[in-house]
Amino acid sequence: MEQTDTIRADMTTRRNERAYEKYGWIILSASAVLGIVAAVVTTFPPLYVFSSSLYEGVYPMLGALGTALVGFNILALVVSMIPYRRGEMWSWFTLWLLPLGWVSQFVFLPDVSYLVVAFLTTAGLVLPYRRFFSRAEKEELV
Repeated sequence: MEQTDTIRADMTTRRNERAYEKYGWIILSASAVLGIVAAVVTTFPPLYVFSSSLYEGVYPMLGALGTALVGFNILALVVSMIPYRRGEMWSWFTLWLLPLGWVSQFVFLPDVSYLVVAFLTTAGLVLPYRRFFSRAEKEELV
């Protein structure tokens, strides 16, 4: 009986959520997919890497970096699609690594597009803020 009451309460809460609170995970998922694409592009070397001995040591480093970034972004995609959508607080804190990753890209390669994606990813985390922390405060009171 308690489980059905919990499910009804969750459904009522979801209906009362605003659209920007309900769909913030889409922004985070899009950022993770963009990160996967960027990492795959980083993994494949340009042609000049093979034609010059000057770049012999570059490809293994780019391949390792690209592989690590693909893994990180797949993890971020899974976290944003499952626990973040459920409203689990730990996922909100964990996904702050996405905007930090885009800002770190900007530090190493100053391009405004990295800051734009970092800002959008931050918006995806800040918009549903009430969804994560109002429930936690209610649970602490009980």
